[in-house]
Amino acid sequence: MARIDRLTQAEYVFPSMILMEDAGVKAWSAVRRVVWASRAPRGRHVFVAGRGNNGGDSFVMARQAAVEGAAPAAIVLAAGRPPADSDPGRMLAMCDTLGIECVDWLEQRDRAAALVAEADWLFDGIAGTGIHGALQRPQSEVVERINASRGRKIALDVPSGIGDEFRAGHPAVRADFTLAMGLPKLCLYLPRTRALCGRILVIPVGFPQALVEDPDIPGELLGPRSWRTLAPYIPPDTHKNKRGHLAVFAGSSGTTGAAWLCATAAARSRVGLVTLFIDPDAYPIVAPKLTSVMCRSWDLTQGRDRGAWDPAPFSGVLVGPGWGLSEDKARWLDVLLSLPVPGVLDADALTLLGRGTTRARADLAGRWVLTPHPGEFARLAGVERDAVLDEPVKYALETSAALNAVIVLKGHCTIVASPAGRFWILDAANPALATAGSGDVLAGIIAAGVAGGLGPVEAALFGVSLHAHVGRIAARRAGWFLAEDLVPLLSRVLWQ
Repeated sequence: MARIDRLTQAEYVFPSMILMEDAGVKAWSAVRRVVWASRAPRGRHVFVAGRGNNGGDSFVMARQAAVEGAAPAAIVLAAGRPPADSDPGRMLAMCDTLGIECVDWLEQRDRAAALVAEADWLFDGIAGTGIHGALQRPQSEVVERINASRGRKIALDVPSGIGDEFRAGHPAVRADFTLAMGLPKLCLYLPRTRALCGRILVIPVGFPQALVEDPDIPGELLGPRSWRTLAPYIPPDTHKNKRGHLAVFAGSSGTTGAAWLCATAAARSRVGLVTLFIDPDAYPIVAPKLTSVMCRSWDLTQGRDRGAWDPAPFSGVLVGPGWGLSEDKARWLDVLLSLPVPGVLDADALTLLGRGTTRARADLAGRWVLTPHPGEFARLAGVERDAVLDEPVKYALETSAALNAVIVLKGHCTIVASPAGRFWILDAANPALATAGSGDVLAGIIAAGVAGGLGPVEAALFGVSLHAHVGRIAARRAGWFLAEDLVPLLSRVLWQ
């Protein structure tokens, strides 16, 4: 975003003050239109500002509030007045001419603290994404008082304290709404920060479209209905073999539910045929529960070379849910990875891969999608789990490139990383999806996409978007649903 701002001023000759004015006016309009539904709320608005551009944006908003007479407004300066000849300083001077109360935390701490405590709406413009490390005093003290206030909090661009170097324990504003200026910032969607941002609204500041839509920007947000454009086209005259045939290697004694969930989810996700290969001791349990999914008892101790299983009938493979971690499974994973069939690795297959017990670990040939949660990913990448939570995109991209595989790092914000260096983030937090078996359903959906003809990246994006969508539907209908409640919804949603 800093690069876009710099190029807008240098190459397109947009004055920085015009950009600040545009950002503040549009942010205020978004608050009126979305947050308040065009009804000006009662109570006092307090704009807490730093000395930088975020503070300048908040001064523009305070001026708009005063001009419109929306409610009593006041400004609290968290780090003193900005220089008079700076853009924020000029914006603050306009507020002074309108008689808006302006209190410096450094000079009138008691009055400033009272304004923050008594505010009905607090606008946080203390610090932006350029912060290095943790906020220091007095800004950290102001943040503490903001969080303790009864007022609703609206953060400008990012909640103050959040940046690329944010770590657990750093002071940061806990916002009800975040107004992301221009483009959403990566640091808003990290595992440790997302809950601090509340509802995120992207404010389209007047940057040139050529810069905002630059294809060299490596990351983008995945929309909640992106699966609609990613679903493979199925012509009216198709037959089951044209829709793909998925081989599923899943389930063992005690984990038969995982096999049922991933196989039936795949069958509900438009693939034409699904065959489940399962341990002999688990076969009598699972086979009677399956009708549309073919079930085969599979003795992994018989034949461990690639000629022992013929991949020719299959267009995709799913390996891992509830599969087990025996030496025979590790050997068979090696066989499956060496075959010229694309697929998905989940759960136990990821653990085996992370142990380094397979010969194929070095390069997965760009054919595979890996679907780890943070713990599985940490083992796979050879890093601490806390490091993954601090910098998930960095490690996802590094591991994707190292393994030559697409990574789906699951969480309340799911990250999809490709070996080409691009990434996507799905912001679809849904606590009801945090239930046993939900990941097995996701693996089945992605595998159905692979078997149905999608490339690994497209299948991953299709799967995570569709999974989140049906999760929202299930939550509306059933509340705290079970993973099996997702499966019938897949067919209905995909037919629409």
